[in-house]
Amino acid sequence: MELYDHNGRVLDLAPKKKKASSFSGHYRGTEIGRYRTYVPYTVSDSTQTLNRSQRRSLMGFARHLFNNNGLVRGAVSDLTRYSIGSGLRPQAQSAEAQAYEDYFQQWSQIAEVTGQFTFGQLQSLVSRRMDIDGDIGLIMVGTGNSFPQLQLVEAHRIESETYDAKAHDGVHTSPAGRPTAYEVRDGDSDYRRISSNNFILMYDPERVSQLRGVTSLVHAIAHLRDMDDLLEFEKVGTKLNASIGMAITSQGGVVDDGSALIEDGYSAADTGDLPWQTFEPGMIPRLKIGESIESFASNRPSPTFVGFVEHLIRETATGLGLPYEFVWDISKGTGSASRFVLEKAQRRFEERQNLIATKLCSRVWSWVIARGIKRGDLPPSDNWWKVRWQTPKRITVDLGREAKSNHDSIKLGLRTMSQDVGELGMDWQEVRGQVEAEAVDLLQRAKRLSSEYGVSMETAMHLLSQRTPNPVFADSNETPIDPQAAE
Repeated sequence: MELYDHNGRVLDLAPKKKKASSFSGHYRGTEIGRYRTYVPYTVSDSTQTLNRSQRRSLMGFARHLFNNNGLVRGAVSDLTRYSIGSGLRPQAQSAEAQAYEDYFQQWSQIAEVTGQFTFGQLQSLVSRRMDIDGDIGLIMVGTGNSFPQLQLVEAHRIESETYDAKAHDGVHTSPAGRPTAYEVRDGDSDYRRISSNNFILMYDPERVSQLRGVTSLVHAIAHLRDMDDLLEFEKVGTKLNASIGMAITSQGGVVDDGSALIEDGYSAADTGDLPWQTFEPGMIPRLKIGESIESFASNRPSPTFVGFVEHLIRETATGLGLPYEFVWDISKGTGSASRFVLEKAQRRFEERQNLIATKLCSRVWSWVIARGIKRGDLPPSDNWWKVRWQTPKRITVDLGREAKSNHDSIKLGLRTMSQDVGELGMDWQEVRGQVEAEAVDLLQRAKRLSSEYGVSMETAMHLLSQRTPNPVFADSNETPIDPQAAE
């Protein structure tokens, strides 16, 4: 029997061989089934996956958590504290290094347009807002020969007024994807466009095409919200359990006001229950048949709940790039484990230091020094833009042990002075200069003592640097100076 379609053609009803699909489940991660929750697998540019609405929502959640969650506040503050400290300090690499450093230090005291923050405080604010808001902008204020200053712009004020195919969430780009301008909202309805030459947008990039930053807590917002809810519910349950001291039980479950335990003067009609004031040491209560008194005990919060909360904390800390032991419980890392924890945390701090130094500090240095030379405040020189940034002191778990090891490495020539003093938060050139200044001062003072009191230079230097009350002179022909005779 043959079947025909409406055009009179014979229908082929023979089963067709199924063509193999390239998505045949070779990779189990691509399989979709009833036993796993749905995960969106959108693949597109970051401008599509991180739009204005999502970024602002994440920013609002992160700000709330930072203000109300001690874990978030402590972890973010620690990342800023150990990365920035009181601020990265410049070390100029030009012939006029000292003059440039002095000028920049004076400028740092009035670096911000409102006069509220120094440049060191600005660095800390930038680092903190990068983790909470995702990014933060700085406007380089001043044209011509005017004095340079910085103006901070929080992330929620960087946005586009109208849709523009060449812009994304306040960032205007060239056809090649290079940011050319930023749009900033002033007040409620006023917008202004600022050239990228005068604007610095600080964020921690994660993708190549990323134009705006996203909070570092993006991975943990759901966990942290759940953890706050669970802790609140557990606290309420613990309070309820603690409010019940004892319970009178009966086989029939008949409600009893406990009048058998109430002494004279405490009426059940007045109290409504059995008040604790009626109990006395050694009392013998009279109970009805089938009744018993049981002490109410609670195991809340349970060890299982505590372990679950620790898991959420560990995932939050790890996503921030910091070890759980460093953020929450350093006692869990002992011996070599604690040194590994601190070393791992130090790597994260160095990443943040490098980002702040290259994207913010070096650009601001070139701008300020160039403006100072143009204004006539500074002498010009070759390599005026070259600068290194001194970071804060490295953290360590065993200062004495590491100091001895570093000392031995310096003696063997395996470690430089720059490495050693750099880990202490100092610059080797400054240390050398200070050592030289102290040596010159010691020689000048020793020479004056030698000529005035007729002692050798060696004795004079020993007197100036001796730490014992009865010095032994290297020259056996000399005797200690009598202070009264000297007068």
